[in-house]
Amino acid sequence: MKSFKYAFKGFFHALMNEANFRVEVVIASFFVSMGLLFGITMLEWAILFLALGFLLSAEIMNTLIEEFMDHLIKEHHEGVRVIKDLSAAYVLTASITSLLVFVFIIWNYIFK
Repeated sequence: MKSFKYAFKGFFHALMNEANFRVEVVIASFFVSMGLLFGITMLEWAILFLALGFLLSAEIMNTLIEEFMDHLIKEHHEGVRVIKDLSAAYVLTASITSLLVFVFIIWNYIFK
C-alpha cells in the first residue's frame, strides 16, 4: 500500500508543480469529454486511454529526467542539454501520437 501512497504523491507533485503536466491533464480531460459527447465504443475508449496514459507517462518521465539531471549536475553541461532535449522529444512524440489517436477516433463521429 505504501507504494501507491508514494505513486500518488509523485502524481500530485507533477500536477501541482509542472505546468506542462497540468496542460496535458486538461487536454486529456477534453479528449475524454469529447469521447463521452460522441459516445465512442469500448475499443475506442481503450485506445484513447492507452494514448493518454502514454502522454501523461511521458511527461512524468520527462520531469523525472530533468529533475534528476538538475540535481546531479549543477552547472551547464552540453551532455545534460542533449539528454533534456531527447526527453522533451519523447514528450513531443507522445503528444503527437495522442492527438492523432484522438483525431482518428473522433473523425468518423464528426463527419458522418
